[in-house]
Amino acid sequence: MKLLIILSIAEFSDEVRSMMTRNNVPVFSETEMYGFRSEKHKPDIRSWFSQDDKGIYSTLFFSFQDEATVKKILIEVKKYNKEYEGDYDNPLHAYQVAVEDYA
Repeated sequence: MKLLIILSIAEFSDEVRSMMTRNNVPVFSETEMYGFRSEKHKPDIRSWFSQDDKGIYSTLFFSFQDEATVKKILIEVKKYNKEYEGDYDNPLHAYQVAVEDYA
């Protein structure tokens, strides 16, 4: 079992929901976030959160799924980011975390 985590700015939330539906994810959760960048330098990734003291609305999605489903979604996220690479500074971020034990 894997924990799928996807971070998206609010504008791309509908696309993430569509990815979940296309990949037959029956249940997922999402929560709104307001993110800030506190460091003066840019990290080694494209802009994720707004700069200075201005925040940006974003959404955290998560779901527990089998490994095959998570891999399909990760591939779709990579494809989506590559397709829109030059068009925006806030790509989708997706991660899988192994769930070692559960009750």
